[in-house]
Amino acid sequence: MNAPEGIRLLLAIEELKALQARRVRAIDSQDWDLYRTCHAEDFTSFTLGNPIYGIDGVIEGLKTALAGVTSAHHVMLPELSFESANAASGTWILHDRLWWAQDGEAHWMKGWGHYHDTYAVRQGRWVFMSRRIVRSRVEHSVGARMIG
Repeated sequence: MNAPEGIRLLLAIEELKALQARRVRAIDSQDWDLYRTCHAEDFTSFTLGNPIYGIDGVIEGLKTALAGVTSAHHVMLPELSFESANAASGTWILHDRLWWAQDGEAHWMKGWGHYHDTYAVRQGRWVFMSRRIVRSRVEHSVGARMIG
């Protein structure tokens, strides 16, 4: 790899890190307009059970699942690989916390696992193409309805 190729690769890595940071901020603040800008229109989610095709359906599912929920996602230590200058995949360590009221009582959930994402350059910028969450552990308050 020559120096210009290396610089392009490093820039792409930083762009993907910033994309993930924006997505996490968007979901934790429930800023669905910002969340939409992070994803392709034909984004596919494998995180809420059956696959959801298209960003509109994903956002509607998240709005329902996260209504009344406060969340904090920590996503770190990406392993990124590039299939081409315009296509990549990545695995990120995930730790998330969620809090909500259920039947008048406070409830919570803690999860650990990994995001498995794919990305593409669309209209000159990186966007998410797909996401799958693989959880290795989940803890929750007694009687809590499970979220995500």
